[in-house]
Amino acid sequence: MACYPEVLEAMGHQMYSHRSKEYLSLHYETVRLLQEFIATKNEIFLFSSTGTGFMEASVRNCVRKKMLCCINGSFGERFAEVAESNGVTLVKLAPPLGEPISPAGLDRTLSENPDVEAVALTHNETSVGLINPLRDLAAIVKKHGKLLFVDAVSSMGGTEISVDELGIDVCFSSSQKCFGVPPGLGMGSVSERALTLSAAAQNKGWYFDFKVWEEDQKKGHGTPVTSVIPQIAGLNTALKMIQRNGGKKWYFGLYKERNLKIRQGVEKFGLSTFPRKGSESPTVNCINAPEGMDGGTVYEKMRQNGFELAEGYGPLKKKTFRIGNMGYIEMNDIDLMLKTLGNVALSKL
Repeated sequence: MACYPEVLEAMGHQMYSHRSKEYLSLHYETVRLLQEFIATKNEIFLFSSTGTGFMEASVRNCVRKKMLCCINGSFGERFAEVAESNGVTLVKLAPPLGEPISPAGLDRTLSENPDVEAVALTHNETSVGLINPLRDLAAIVKKHGKLLFVDAVSSMGGTEISVDELGIDVCFSSSQKCFGVPPGLGMGSVSERALTLSAAAQNKGWYFDFKVWEEDQKKGHGTPVTSVIPQIAGLNTALKMIQRNGGKKWYFGLYKERNLKIRQGVEKFGLSTFPRKGSESPTVNCINAPEGMDGGTVYEKMRQNGFELAEGYGPLKKKTFRIGNMGYIEMNDIDLMLKTLGNVALSKL
């Protein structure tokens, strides 16, 4: 993922204290901008961690005994591993790789497991290049009265997420994906319901205690720990850049345009995407490797020719390779990449 030049410039300024008026102004402005971006009045916390920190926080603050994990690939599996490592009893809903979570399947699973407290969903499963039908699935979770945790690491910033409208209790992401900022910042929204559960939670630790973060934020302290100030400055800059260029409609349209260009390009030389048609991710394409060549070979050949794609992930490591379009990418970059990829696929390189 390449970073926007203006983001890198904003991050290159001399540092100041995370208790200074300069930081506090940056902090609360960034919180407000992100609230507007994901359409929520919920608290927004800016964790000095990756998105996985928020993943673990959702479990430790809100789940007492049992939760359901929707699994489409490796990052859904990670949510399940995090839950189990925290002593939570787990129910798994895992369709075949490449298939989205179906609303009917989720409805049936929740009916069969009425004691489930929360549902964890990977909105955009980058390991297989698939996006789940968030709106429809959120409606099922709401129907059953369960908490909803959404891993939006590779979708927030790349497609619309309306947190309050969908009733999402914890919705988190990371700086290094769609916003084009270097890694190190985990950001997410936390509902009043989740905060109430956190207040009564036992053995939830301290670093990711939602109530600790809420208290400092409401007192005007920003964060309870040292903030990753450069990344927050970068995110602030990215959000303002989006506003200047036409807002979310422009930014999401850019993702659609770039992603379609990549998909149509690979199809021209006989390659296909892995997930079910109609469920392709808007931010990363998972491509079936050419016949007679594994995905790792495609990745290495492209790297030798100056293009950093991504290898297949997990059980698809050899069968696929991935092309992300997150962050700073020009259309001309895509044209050059596709020309080189076509030569690789046809074994000319």
